[in-house]
Amino acid sequence: MPREVMTWNRPTVLIAPTQAGLDDPDVLTAECQATSAMLTPQPVTNPVPSTGCAPGVSSPGRTGFQLDLAWLQDWTKPADESLSRYAWDHDTETAWVRIVHDSTAASGLEVDMEGQFFVVAGGYGGTFGDGSVAPTTAAWPAVDKPTITSPAVTP
Repeated sequence: MPREVMTWNRPTVLIAPTQAGLDDPDVLTAECQATSAMLTPQPVTNPVPSTGCAPGVSSPGRTGFQLDLAWLQDWTKPADESLSRYAWDHDTETAWVRIVHDSTAASGLEVDMEGQFFVVAGGYGGTFGDGSVAPTTAAWPAVDKPTITSPAVTP
């Protein structure tokens, strides 16, 4: 079986208060500020106590997920275009996120993730005096298991 490599050179990151809002032309697009977006599994285990016949074990529970976001702070952009401002203003609220791994993929070859997440504010500030950019990160917990859509057509 040949190796398959996914590159993230032209991703799309959309954030909206509702799922239908992801298709709105005025949706917040964050790919120009985002430096990384990773859907990270959060394993859950449930303890099963020991008995006189068997030792205690942990059984797997339903896996949780979080969206680990990293971006360049953009506080100076207009509020409706700023990921930093959106995360700050909507901290603890829910938002829908869609990430398409390659916005230039041929129709039917797109792979995307979509789900509802609790928004967590990012940081403010950075290193003084050296002219470096100000990155930040935040982990947005998933409300439920997001969907990942596979390509409809094989290349």
